[in-house]
Amino acid sequence: MEGRPSAVLRDRYDIVIAGCGPAGLSFALRAARQGARVAVAGLPAPGPRVEGASARVAALLAEIGLDIAILGPRLARAVSWPGLTSTENGEHLIDRQRLDAALLDLAREAGVTFVPAGVRRLDMRQRAIVLDGGALLAGGLVVEARGRRAPVGRGRRRGPATVAVAGAVPRGEGAPGSRVAAGPCGWLWHARPVSGPDWVQIAVDAADLREEGVATLWQTLTGGLPLPQQQRMTGCELRLSRPDLDPGCLALGDAAVAMDPLSGHGLFWALGSALAGLPMAQAMLSGEDGLARRFHRERVVETFYRQARIGRDFHALAAPAFGTRFWQDRARWPDARPAKAAPGDRWLRRVVVQAGRLEERAVLATEEAPGGVAFVAGLALEGIAARLAGRLLPDLAEFSARIAPLVAPLAAPRQAEAAHAWLTREGFAANPFPGTISDAIQEVTT
Repeated sequence: MEGRPSAVLRDRYDIVIAGCGPAGLSFALRAARQGARVAVAGLPAPGPRVEGASARVAALLAEIGLDIAILGPRLARAVSWPGLTSTENGEHLIDRQRLDAALLDLAREAGVTFVPAGVRRLDMRQRAIVLDGGALLAGGLVVEARGRRAPVGRGRRRGPATVAVAGAVPRGEGAPGSRVAAGPCGWLWHARPVSGPDWVQIAVDAADLREEGVATLWQTLTGGLPLPQQQRMTGCELRLSRPDLDPGCLALGDAAVAMDPLSGHGLFWALGSALAGLPMAQAMLSGEDGLARRFHRERVVETFYRQARIGRDFHALAAPAFGTRFWQDRARWPDARPAKAAPGDRWLRRVVVQAGRLEERAVLATEEAPGGVAFVAGLALEGIAARLAGRLLPDLAEFSARIAPLVAPLAAPRQAEAAHAWLTREGFAANPFPGTISDAIQEVTT
């Protein structure tokens, strides 16, 4: 359905999606390949845009069939940040217009209908997207994937108001790559793709921007680079936009949690939430809204607070060097709790994905995974606990011969080896394995 939109009957689509960015399109593609009738409505973001992407993003894009040559090579990224000793990393520099167009082509090939129209609002009484002009796009499930433009829900939270100003500048000298640098009033990301102009983005406090103006802050952070003629200016603070789902409506990507670009986590979160959205959509379409809502809340609230505390610690490294409002405010938000859970393993009741479906299980919360781990190398930790509760982890030979086959009779030897290695790293060779599954509580980390 292209061109001028018209009214659509409810039973024409199983899923209708508002927003045509990476979260919405990759979800549409995956759902269509599983047999769902899917329609996407939206207008591509105008103007050029460059983003950095990690190896994990490249892997997810390759997994859905995108020609990752579109990402270009992985280039060096330098970091100039007070308190950091490691300053070299790498990332792909992605042309977002090109990436979104490629994802749209893949979605169409999978049978997704694209409606190139602006989205006015969602009408959940009719389970429909209301398009500019008043036409309806209706389905059994509505998906909100409009990013930061999506309306927020109850219980929303956000970090100190931050604005990103970005645009193309004349290409400088030096090899392709990127750098991140902290400055007195914010931070800078300067990207030099293999070809074309450089792309520069600064992140500054919204109050500083109002008081000092974009030209002054740009000059301070870039060291005199020309202000782009066409500037892209957006709010970019970390946001918990929808901690809870509305009945019949799934929220993906930035519409659920909008990432701070300093984390470099935005594209991965968009693609990852699309993957996690598949079992949620299945549950909601089959009348199991309660499981989907729990899974969503547990996942997005934990992600928000974990990202907030990691970002706080990163800002706190630079705060002593500059002492300005930008750094001081962000070095204290959201609270004083550690980014990693305190030592000590405990059982929680969580909704997890098993064999593509949502199920409630007992999961083991650890320092590295405060949200809990249900499976290790395909072996359920509940099953391991039933046989190791209160005991030390045996050696690999005994674990492979006596424990793993009872937990997963068809497990391969390499699965037992991987599970034993994880349990060893977690310290269960020296400390008894916790076994209070019956006392597991339902909790969302905050």
